[in-house]
Amino acid sequence: MKVLDDFDFTERRVEANEELDVVAWAENNGWLVRKLQWIGRRSAPDRLFAGYGQLLLIEMKKRGKTPSKDGKLSEGQRLEFERFAAVGVTVSVFYTGEDAIAFLKSKM
Repeated sequence: MKVLDDFDFTERRVEANEELDVVAWAENNGWLVRKLQWIGRRSAPDRLFAGYGQLLLIEMKKRGKTPSKDGKLSEGQRLEFERFAAVGVTVSVFYTGEDAIAFLKSKM
């Protein structure tokens, strides 16, 4: 049987794997990490990272095959993150664990 020419053999990484890589790295490097979920509301950022005198909110999204296929914020997430921005709090969004880890390193 011949494999189709357009078959994609690239390794797939799901959002949860990327997120757990960041959590493991952060906990091993002095960060306190908590999963977030609002009671009675939706669209909480994925994680709170506390350490080095800072509280950081991070949302992980899945990387698509092309930038146009990258995981997008839901309308609820967009509105919730705008509410945070209105009071001076940034929710950082990352598509790879490496980018999120680099961000955390920059805050140490």
